[in-house]
Amino acid sequence: MDSKNVVELIKEYASNVRTTDERSLFVTVDLKNFEKMLQKLKEAGVTHISTITGVDTGDFVEVIYHFDCRPAMLSLKIFLPRDDPKIQTISGIFPGAVLYERDLMEMLGVRVEGHPDPRRLFLPDDWPEGEYPLRKGWREKKR
Repeated sequence: MDSKNVVELIKEYASNVRTTDERSLFVTVDLKNFEKMLQKLKEAGVTHISTITGVDTGDFVEVIYHFDCRPAMLSLKIFLPRDDPKIQTISGIFPGAVLYERDLMEMLGVRVEGHPDPRRLFLPDDWPEGEYPLRKGWREKKR
């Protein structure tokens, strides 16, 4: 499915769509349309989530879900409030997201609601609660 096919499939749910070429698609979606868009992708045969990444912008926690739509690559971006970043798990739709969501919880402090296994993934068991290494200002707080 090329970028044009993916755009047609999800355009009713997207708030911003940008293509850089026929294989790369960047989409912003709001929280209320997020699950609907994922269901639509799944129904169209998208089965592989490549990874989930995130960044603390200072104002928001930006979460990016990367999907392989063969031959197109879809990067699906959602902005969460920095003071209470939470999102529903997508592991029921894309089971491969389980480990990526654990990373998101642990490193950025995003609460992934309904996650089947919210244990820590990388950080030691005695890591301080509420300390997220990929949040802005975290290093300065430690000095």
